[in-house]
Amino acid sequence: MPARVYLLHFESPGFVSRAFEVLMASSRIDGCLVEPERGWLRFLAPRRLADRLVERIYLEGGLTWCSRHDLKAGDECQDVWPADGPVPSNPGAHLGP
Repeated sequence: MPARVYLLHFESPGFVSRAFEVLMASSRIDGCLVEPERGWLRFLAPRRLADRLVERIYLEGGLTWCSRHDLKAGDECQDVWPADGPVPSNPGAHLGP
């Protein structure tokens, strides 16, 4: 099944925690990395589910930046799963579909 990696940045740790709760309520998340003190959350899930979860997280507020990357069978994750996360030069510029 095609998967999608999302990299999300939030205004504050409280919003990161709430987004993490949303993700953990789903039993189909394949991986998640949370850095609340830096405002980052990364996760891997089937594409359709990932999109629905990000839409819900966005509607709850606090999301300042979003990046998504599609993975196919055999893809390597290191290119889209950076160890220390990029700092967006223009937060909010990539929000939306």
